[in-house]
Amino acid sequence: MKIPPGLNEQEIVDTINKIATKLAPKYVFASYEAEDIKQEAFLIGIEALDRYDSSKPLENFLYTHISNRLKNFKRDNYYRLDYGNAQKIQDRKKSLLEPVDINGLHFIAAHDTTMDEAHMAEILDLIDRNLPAHLRGDYLKLQTNSPLPKGRKAHIIEVIESIINGDYD
Repeated sequence: MKIPPGLNEQEIVDTINKIATKLAPKYVFASYEAEDIKQEAFLIGIEALDRYDSSKPLENFLYTHISNRLKNFKRDNYYRLDYGNAQKIQDRKKSLLEPVDINGLHFIAAHDTTMDEAHMAEILDLIDRNLPAHLRGDYLKLQTNSPLPKGRKAHIIEVIESIINGDYD
């Protein structure tokens, strides 16, 4: 997270939370509740800090950026009924309603198919301790099956696999 000059981390988090809380109810749809949208807005706000121009007001920039990205999020994840394509749409809706459990992801399952719950918790703790901060947003998206570009998804999986294998510093 890039912290703009003259602000501290808590001020930025408070600003993003204020904006996310204000915008979330406007973008509630399908199976997404206000709290889900607020979490998505918070992640969008954190990612947006890298593109912030400090000569302009932070709150205005974040409000506009988060609002636009939430519009895209809603457009990309809201499915209208198309009778010619109804089954495909139902399958996509189902994947929205049933987020993937990180315990079931292929890179962990491929590591050990006889893994018990205690061992899985140990691996997840290992990932949590060693995952770099700049990848945590993508990790959360991966956990919740939120949209994530293929390249970033492949990169986060590669990093997690290297953490599990002990190859990551």
